[in-house]
Amino acid sequence: MDFTKRQTRIINMLKQTSPLTSEKIAGNLELSVSTIRPDLRFLTSVEILNARPKVGYEFKGNQLLNFDYDHIYQTPISEILLPTTEIKASDTLQVAVGKLFLKDVDSLYVVNEKGDLVGLISRKDLLRASLNNSNVQSMMASIIMTRMPNIITATPDMSVIEAGKLLLLHKVDSLPVVEKQSSRHAIGKITKNRIFQHFIEIGMKTINN
Repeated sequence: MDFTKRQTRIINMLKQTSPLTSEKIAGNLELSVSTIRPDLRFLTSVEILNARPKVGYEFKGNQLLNFDYDHIYQTPISEILLPTTEIKASDTLQVAVGKLFLKDVDSLYVVNEKGDLVGLISRKDLLRASLNNSNVQSMMASIIMTRMPNIITATPDMSVIEAGKLLLLHKVDSLPVVEKQSSRHAIGKITKNRIFQHFIEIGMKTINN
């Protein structure tokens, strides 16, 4: 079973001394708690570690000898896509804000008359524009959107690990997924939260089996 170097260090640490708080683990690694939190969540979800409230983390043992890492990391993102939330470039900021909160999403995809992706508006973009402009009823979405080709996209044949690397590299929470590399037609999106959900779903199926 393969773990990252940091996950292996955490496991070995807790094999020697358990339980340890997240603060103690982070201190021993000379990292912040926020940096190791995804590792702790993952190791807990696959039952390598056990999280005890107000006590800390303890080594539980490797119960997943048959854990399929190829499946968890190499799954094409086409299998776990989320639907897009789209608006038109001519829509106002008021419309954009309403749709963003109604759908409870972090970004809106701006499309033209043909349905092609021409821009992207994040929650931060809308918040910034709303605070700096009192006339949200008339300002168009196209004014504040990030325009193509300055948008990082993914394709459905990418693996979970490839998409995850793009998300981390570009420090974004989601990526539009287009039909193919040269296309501008978004068929869905992939997010950090969706990838994390994928990890948990695979882990739970493995445990239950």
